[in-house]
Amino acid sequence: MTSIMSLLSLYYMCDQAAALRGLTREEVTQCMANYERLKLEFIDETPAPLGSSERAAQIRLGYRGFKSWEEANADLVNDLRSQARAELQGG
Repeated sequence: MTSIMSLLSLYYMCDQAAALRGLTREEVTQCMANYERLKLEFIDETPAPLGSSERAAQIRLGYRGFKSWEEANADLVNDLRSQARAELQGG
């Protein structure tokens, strides 16, 4: 679960940075790559090749799994968002 927690922490950091100040081009690239890796954590199969229709379907499935996970873990999600916001605001 450590790997997924790292992905989640970065995801919520990106989420809060975008809301508070916007993202640089480099941050957008990093955040998008992290978000794709995060969604792939919510599928049970080996990721299909990049650019394939199978990969696109896996990303959609992973997105739905991630959103279901967020609903089931609302308190943790709120904590992660609050931690990210506090870090970005220097506190």
